[in-house]
Amino acid sequence: MGEFLDHIKEGLGKTPKRLSSRYFYDKRGDALFQQIMQLGEYYLPARERAIIGEQGEQIAKKIAGEHNGLQVVELGAGDGSKTKLLLQKFASHFDSLVYTALDISEHILKVNAQNVEQFVPGIRVEGHPGNYFETYPRLPYRPQGRLVLFLGSNIGNFLIDEAVEFFGFLKEGLRTEDYLLVSFDLVKHPRKIIKAYDDPQGITRAFNLNLLERMNREVGANFDVAHFDHFPYYDPLSGVTSSHIVSLREQEVSFKDGFRVQFDAYEAIHTEVSKKYFIKEIDSLAALSGMHIAERFCDPANEYALVLFKPKASSN
Repeated sequence: MGEFLDHIKEGLGKTPKRLSSRYFYDKRGDALFQQIMQLGEYYLPARERAIIGEQGEQIAKKIAGEHNGLQVVELGAGDGSKTKLLLQKFASHFDSLVYTALDISEHILKVNAQNVEQFVPGIRVEGHPGNYFETYPRLPYRPQGRLVLFLGSNIGNFLIDEAVEFFGFLKEGLRTEDYLLVSFDLVKHPRKIIKAYDDPQGITRAFNLNLLERMNREVGANFDVAHFDHFPYYDPLSGVTSSHIVSLREQEVSFKDGFRVQFDAYEAIHTEVSKKYFIKEIDSLAALSGMHIAERFCDPANEYALVLFKPKASSN
C-alpha cells in the first residue's frame, strides 16, 4: 500500500488536487463499475458489444489474412464480459488462440479467466495483475501474431498528446505485421454524454466516492464521505469529460501516519478524464504515432468506433 499512500500524498498536495482513476478499482469499486456497465445511461458497453456482435467476424478475417495463430493481449481487461464475445468470433479463424489479460486488479482477473474459459472452449488464458505500464513490456513475444486490445474507450483517459505517447508505448510491443484494436467514444450530443457520468440512480457517484472510502479502509484516512459529492463536467469544445470529488465544506482529513490535508469549501479533487473523439482526431493520432488505420468499424449512428491500427514500418 506504500505506492497508494505515496500517490495520495503527492496528489492531494497539488493545486488543484488530483488522484488517479486507476485507484477506483478495489473489490468494491470493481463491483460498482459492473453496475455502471449495466446502466441504460452508460451507453458505451452496449455500443461496443453491438459493433463486436455485428462486425467481429470482419475484424477476425482482417487479421487472419496474415496470421494462423494469434496472441490477444488486452490492457485494462476487466471482467472479460465484452472481450469474450470478440474472442468467440476469433476462435474459428485461428489454429491457436492465446488470451493474455492485463489488469491492476487480481480479483477481476480471476473473474475474467472464468468468463472467457467458459465462453470460448479451448482458449488459453493468462492473467497478469499489476500496472500495465509495467506488465506489458515484460510479456514474452510469442511466435504467432499479436493483437493488442485497448477497449472500453479507455483511450479517453488520455488527452491527445498523452494518447500519442501511449500509442508509442504500445507500438514497442508490436511488429509491423501485428495489430492494435482500440475503441473510441465519439463526440455526440453533450447531454447524452453528461448523463453517462451522472446517472440518476447515483451509482456513478458511489463509484467515485468509494475512492475516499478506500483511503479510509486501506491507509487509515478519516474522510467523512457525507461531506463530499461527485461532480462531472463535459466540454463540447475539447470533447473532454472530467470527473471531480467536491468537498462540501471546509474540513481537514488526517491519516494514521500523521499526514493531514486541508480542504476549502467546494474545493475539488480531479479524478478522471474521458476524452470523446472526432474522427479527424483519430486520423491525427495514427499519423503522429507512426501507425496507419487498417480499418474502422462504427455503429450505425457513428457515435462509437473500434479502430484497427497497424504499425508503420520504420524508415531507418
